[in-house]
Amino acid sequence: MGSRDFASIRGREGLVHCRWLVVAAGLAVGTHAASAQMYDVPVLQNAFVNPGTTLGANYARGDRAQVLGAAAAWVPSNGVLQISGGVAWFNPDTGSSHATPGARVMAPIRRLGSRTLGVAIFAGVGGMRLGNRATETRIPVGASVGYRRALSVNRGISAYVAPFLSISRVKQDTVGVTHVLFRVSIGVDAAVLPGLGLTLGFEGGANARAGMPGPGGSLLGVGISYALRRQR
Repeated sequence: MGSRDFASIRGREGLVHCRWLVVAAGLAVGTHAASAQMYDVPVLQNAFVNPGTTLGANYARGDRAQVLGAAAAWVPSNGVLQISGGVAWFNPDTGSSHATPGARVMAPIRRLGSRTLGVAIFAGVGGMRLGNRATETRIPVGASVGYRRALSVNRGISAYVAPFLSISRVKQDTVGVTHVLFRVSIGVDAAVLPGLGLTLGFEGGANARAGMPGPGGSLLGVGISYALRRQR
């Protein structure tokens, strides 16, 4: 192979690599900020990260309430982890509305991933004050597997699945009850413009019985995110 042919191949590799950097930044903003860990918001977690700061907003709907929230995510330049946090407004079909804060940490497992396949682990915490001086805390702990594909220089799509344990605890005064459920979320992120991402996701699995803490049914969520500083 001549030097000219080798240079041509290296040039094409460089273009493909740059293309993936741009699209990866867009795919990383889909749920990273919008899914911090608010009460009754689907645990949507992609396996890819975008170094920098991302802002997001999300809407979720379950069997008994709707939730509207805002969040932010931060990833260091080396991309070893992602920290996200936010607050939402929980509006039940019956009863009074409440604010619900939450946070989550995600870490990619790079030795198991590639340019198109991502694997990550995550854990979060969120909660809400209930009536009668009671509070409920939810802690999801699980893993995420994601696949991404570039559609053009600035657009791409990513799909992922995240099985996790949902650890829920209700405490009233000095009495507490803990309940563990196995849940699974499925999501799709789409980079529609440079730095702008859209998300659609679903969470289902085991449901909490009447009188026990934890998700009582399936959850559907949509989100929009914007990366303030994109990877180049």
